[in-house]
Amino acid sequence: MKVHCQFPSTKEIIQFEGLDPKETTINDLKNIIYYKTGTPVPNQVIELDTKRLSNRYDYKKLSKFNLTENSNLRMVYSLEGGGGVANGCTCQIL
Repeated sequence: MKVHCQFPSTKEIIQFEGLDPKETTINDLKNIIYYKTGTPVPNQVIELDTKRLSNRYDYKKLSKFNLTENSNLRMVYSLEGGGGVANGCTCQIL
């Protein structure tokens, strides 16, 4: 399974390959995003459809969310200090 993330500020597309939804957790995905982009894990929020996943889902497997080859994930930045969420990257599983 592949995950593509497009960052709106640069239009850069980042590809994550070899993800096994039965083994890969949300936290694993956040760590891959960190290593590819430098975005700290604590500042990442993953959204599935329109549902924002709280940190309690970090150790759930991707398969728990019934992702298919055409599912879309979104990673947005969580900012401290009341800034809320700004910018983000849209992730598509291919």
